[in-house]
Amino acid sequence: MKPFVLLFLGVALLAACRKDDVIVCDPVVAPSSFADIRAAAPAVQRFTFNLAQAQSLLTSKGTRLAFGPNVFYLPNNTLATGQAELRIREVFTVGDMLLTDMPTTTGSPFGSYRFGNPFSGQVLISGGEFNIQVWQGNNRLRFATFASPANGVSGFMLASPVPAAGLDTTRMLLWNQPATAWGSIARDTAGWQRVFYPTAIGFGPQIPVATAAGNFSVVLPLDSLGNWNLDQLWHAYQGASSGPIGVEVPLSTSATATRVYVRPVGFNGLARCGYTNFGTGSRWYCLLPYGAAVIAVVLQERGGVLYYGTQRTTTAANLVITPPLEAVSAAEAVRRIRLL
Repeated sequence: MKPFVLLFLGVALLAACRKDDVIVCDPVVAPSSFADIRAAAPAVQRFTFNLAQAQSLLTSKGTRLAFGPNVFYLPNNTLATGQAELRIREVFTVGDMLLTDMPTTTGSPFGSYRFGNPFSGQVLISGGEFNIQVWQGNNRLRFATFASPANGVSGFMLASPVPAAGLDTTRMLLWNQPATAWGSIARDTAGWQRVFYPTAIGFGPQIPVATAAGNFSVVLPLDSLGNWNLDQLWHAYQGASSGPIGVEVPLSTSATATRVYVRPVGFNGLARCGYTNFGTGSRWYCLLPYGAAVIAVVLQERGGVLYYGTQRTTTAANLVITPPLEAVSAAEAVRRIRLL
């Protein structure tokens, strides 16, 4: 009789699963969004300091920021006095790069590449990304002129721990994302630009990053506020042919946001792909060297639910990757992202 009883109970349960009961009978992933993902990003750290005194500030991840007294100015170009607040977000891992949406691609992820800029869209291997801002009330302060014996201004020094893996012995260089157009360098928050020593007649050499005692160190130029990156080009594949690698994401009328990344396996870097439409689906592109092991990552917010998918492959000419997407909670997406 037991099999019959079990069968009867099963039929009864199925009959009880009316439309009103769907939440009980067929659980779905709780609604989540990119905002939930961003909430898991590294926190902004805040330091209150006296503008008239030299400072040496240490972050929770071991980054040291040092600068002299009386070096910050108000928007009207007058010297700021009293107290101010320094805010810094530091990003050292691929997972945190994705959570903060701070990939390590030069220039624009695909658009500038089409116009023939040899540096645009290339993947950088990062020794650390930093967003640095200084505020006094509602005023964002600017750092004084770049350090120079002629003006007697001490520089804004940044020193951070060398990441444990994902770098080679090639010297690191300084990159930033300009807040405004500067000369021939257009504003481009989607990619990193090389930073050069300013000179009386234009630009000098690109600013290098020193390595000593397990730390990178560099003096930041200009206003020392904004996004900064200690990087090297992806030297392991500098001699390889390269081209656009496609990532196909199904179109959905309920999709409100989509992001596509490519993570180079074994290297501390992340490319964010640019978008183009081919009618039957949406195809995103990254400029990558051929023969490299990579993981394509797709995040999509669709109908109030977060979808996540990855696929590992080796890059080749005309390659199109189609990662399978799965509805996940924000917590599960964050867990998987941190395992990349």
